Amino acid sequence: MTIRHAHAVVLLAGMIVATATCDRRKSPAEPTPVCTITITPANVTFQDAGGAGTVTVAVAAGCPWTAASSADWITVTGGATGNGPGTVTYAVTANSASNSRDGSLTIGGQSHAIRQLGRPPVTCTYDMAPAGADFSKDASIGTFAVTTAAGCAWTTVSNASWVTVTSNAERVGSGDVTYAVSRNNDTGERRSGITVATRTFTIRQSGDSGACQYSVTPVDVRPCMPGGTLTATVTTQPFCPWTAASNASWLNVSGGASGSGSGVISFGFSDNYDAPRQGVIMVRWPTPTEGQNIHVAQAGCLYAVSRSAFSFVATGGSGTFDVFQQSDPNTCGGATQDRCVWTARSDVAWITITSSMPRTGDNPVGFAVAANDGAAARVGTITVRDKVVTITQAGR
Repeated sequence: MTIRHAHAVVLLAGMIVATATCDRRKSPAEPTPVCTITITPANVTFQDAGGAGTVTVAVAAGCPWTAASSADWITVTGGATGNGPGTVTYAVTANSASNSRDGSLTIGGQSHAIRQLGRPPVTCTYDMAPAGADFSKDASIGTFAVTTAAGCAWTTVSNASWVTVTSNAERVGSGDVTYAVSRNNDTGERRSGITVATRTFTIRQSGDSGACQYSVTPVDVRPCMPGGTLTATVTTQPFCPWTAASNASWLNVSGGASGSGSGVISFGFSDNYDAPRQGVIMVRWPTPTEGQNIHVAQAGCLYAVSRSAFSFVATGGSGTFDVFQQSDPNTCGGATQDRCVWTARSDVAWITITSSMPRTGDNPVGFAVAANDGAAARVGTITVRDKVVTITQAGR
């Protein structure tokens, strides 16, 4: 190697060393960032319905982080990973339990606590529409609606063998109940129902009244003249209905105006000292034969007077006539035939009845006629039951 060539090599080597020294001075090493993560907020509380949440991540640029849920009811919806400042979004599902629950998100080693409240307790009330139903004796099907809050459970229970629940024996929330009622072969009405939770749907079914058979005893009554009370008996199967009413003002039903099954009818009647009279207690029931009448024939009295007319001069005077009576039928008059009660009445002030009243049996009637100061004649009457005695007086 020549001296010139050796010098060139040394010079090149020097240039390389100088260049390397210059590059180290221009590109110093980058410092490592300090990664301290802060999250906001640190905790949050949700209602039972759930919802969405957001967490803000504060950290130096270049610092990586991840977000993870501790429970399956918390789902990260955005920002599962990040580098430097950022935001994490998440969703919380509804809590169907009554107890609260706790979970969290872990973000870059920091914990975001999540508490969710339980569902408030539900007060279950139940309403029915309609509240009950009436049916004839025939088999039938019915429906009623049950209204309650969602989540409220109920069970239907029939309270009788003749009522069958055909749909919705168990349900949660509002719904309809369908049921069947079997034919009522008995004569009496029957009642039962369907219980739903704390309520009862009432079912009433009529009896088969066509199966009822009735008899009334007695059906012919013949009381004497004094008023009183009598009874008659209605005989029929239990629950068979009937009514009783009078067709006469002097005859009244005082007890047993209606009944179901066998019973007693009491009826009263007033005194009768006039002509015999008849009335009817009408006993009725819902069958093709309709009913039975109790005939009431009350005895009365027949009357006669010994004179039917008197004439007096203007100065007046007194008079007497006899009243004769007899009960009809005469069996009501007793051994002495003196049971008829009567009163003599004047229709004018100038005729005065002087005999005591009322009287019974055959008796005379005494009367007085006052003086007539007028010029014209005058006429008055004395009445004894259906008999009339005419009094004529001359004027001055």
